[in-house]
Amino acid sequence: MYRFFLLFLVMITTGLALKFSLPWYTPAIAAGLLAGALPVWRRAGFYFSFLGALLVWGVYVGYLHFDSEGRLSDRLAVTFGVGSGWMLVLITALWGGITAGLGGWFGASLRRTLMAVRERPGKV
Repeated sequence: MYRFFLLFLVMITTGLALKFSLPWYTPAIAAGLLAGALPVWRRAGFYFSFLGALLVWGVYVGYLHFDSEGRLSDRLAVTFGVGSGWMLVLITALWGGITAGLGGWFGASLRRTLMAVRERPGKV
C-alpha cells in the first residue's frame, strides 16, 4: 500500500516541480524525503520513484515535443547525435526517472540505517 502511495506522491511532486520550473533535481529530493518517511524497502523506493518520475517526465517532455512540432527537440537530437526528437524525449524521461529513483533509494536506505542505529546503538 505504501508503495503506491509513494508512486502517487512522487508523480504529484514531479508534476509540481515541472509546473513551477524548479531545478531538475527537485524530484530526487522529494522522492528521497518521501521514501524516507514511508516504510518501503530500498528496492521499492527506487522502482516506484523511478516509475512515477518516468511517467510524468515522459508525458511532459512528450507534450512539449508535440506542442512545438518537434522543432527544438529535433535540432537538439541532431546536435547530440541520437537520431530523432522522440529518442531525445525518451532519454530525458529516463534521466528524470533514474534521478528520482536514486533519490528514493537513498531515502529508503537512510531510513533503514537510522532505524538500525536506533535499535542497536554502538553496534552499527
